[in-house]
Amino acid sequence: MRDIRGDLQDRANRLAGQISATQGQFDKVIEQLKLEHQGKLEDLKSDLDTVRMVMKTEDRLGSVMSPSKQSEPRAPQQRQQARSQQPSSDSLMRKVSALR
Repeated sequence: MRDIRGDLQDRANRLAGQISATQGQFDKVIEQLKLEHQGKLEDLKSDLDTVRMVMKTEDRLGSVMSPSKQSEPRAPQQRQQARSQQPSSDSLMRKVSALR
């Protein structure tokens, strides 16, 4: 009977090399995914900060425009102008998109 220990050792070494190479590729892909995730997370946090800033600005503008003037009766034309001055959600979204 022939001694096959050498052949088995060579095969085991080759498999260990393949495992090591595959592990290296896996680690590289995981690192790339982590970097992409971090970048997307930073972008989303930046967008959230922008939205919060715009909302605070809109709140301040709304409180400046409406303190005591609401108690005074307005003509229909003045009410229409006041409504058109208040930003709609569409205009808010356009402002946020423009800030990107």
